[in-house]
Amino acid sequence: MDDHKPGWEEAWQGMEPEQPRPRRGAYVVALLAATLLFVGACALAYFILQQRTAPEPGLLLPGEVTQAVEGQPTGAPEPAMTAANDGPTLAPTVTLPGAFATPPQPPPASDVVAPRATTAVTIDGNAAEWVDLPTYSSPYVVFTSGSWDGSDDLAASWQVAWDDANLYLLVNVADDIHAQNQIGNQTFRGDSIELQIDADRAGDYGTSLSPDDFQISLSPGDFSTIPPSAFRFQGTPDGSMLDATTPHSITLAAVPTSSGYLLEAAIPWRDLNLTPAAGLVIGLAVNVNDNDRPGAAAQEMMKSSVPNRRFGDPASWGTLTLQ
Repeated sequence: MDDHKPGWEEAWQGMEPEQPRPRRGAYVVALLAATLLFVGACALAYFILQQRTAPEPGLLLPGEVTQAVEGQPTGAPEPAMTAANDGPTLAPTVTLPGAFATPPQPPPASDVVAPRATTAVTIDGNAAEWVDLPTYSSPYVVFTSGSWDGSDDLAASWQVAWDDANLYLLVNVADDIHAQNQIGNQTFRGDSIELQIDADRAGDYGTSLSPDDFQISLSPGDFSTIPPSAFRFQGTPDGSMLDATTPHSITLAAVPTSSGYLLEAAIPWRDLNLTPAAGLVIGLAVNVNDNDRPGAAAQEMMKSSVPNRRFGDPASWGTLTLQ
């Protein structure tokens, strides 16, 4: 073994610092660093510019196109007849003069009178037991669709009566073409009768629908494979007219005639949440739908007993007084 110990000079030699690299290599490193710094600065500037000019989510720049989305069908009758609000739009903080005054009162009843039936009414489409009752008509065109050709080929006369159990109706329709291929809540898209009834006219007289408002669709069927049927819609607290949530017990019969059809119906008062009494006044519009295209489901034209009848305005439906 070598016992030699390093001297001062040898120890210092092991601790000598590394010699610097040639100056040309330093220039290369500096140039590379500057290049990387410049590229990074450009990338950062481009990213910031893109963030500032990018559109907000959901916004469309000029020239861009978005696909429309169809609304869901509701099944409610007469979708084309829903009227827009004709009045001015009020700020939420506005209080109308007289907002806390007595609610508006309905005008005196002057339209239709229903005699009390003295004998039981048989729902069979036979008009013999109606001969002595007053007759009314529905001559006013209140709705037309784009497919209506303008021909006035529909007429309807009708009679009403009542007893403690039912409101009775007989309608005689003259129509040159019979077209009804719908059932359930879609029968208004074919030849049919629609009654609009305000069962609490005195209690909540106004222009908005409510749960005491009803629309009764009476379909004669097609006199072949589709039988006569009734469907009941009911108003909601928010002013809509939707399928009633409880079953009904409406009975009806329909028979073809040489000029159109005859329809007879009995509507239980309980289906209107009403207790009848002589002198009771309710809102009533008797409307007749016309479809002249047998292969289509279309509400082409409607005539009403009331000239200013509007779909969602019970104040426009006329009156029925129980005699």
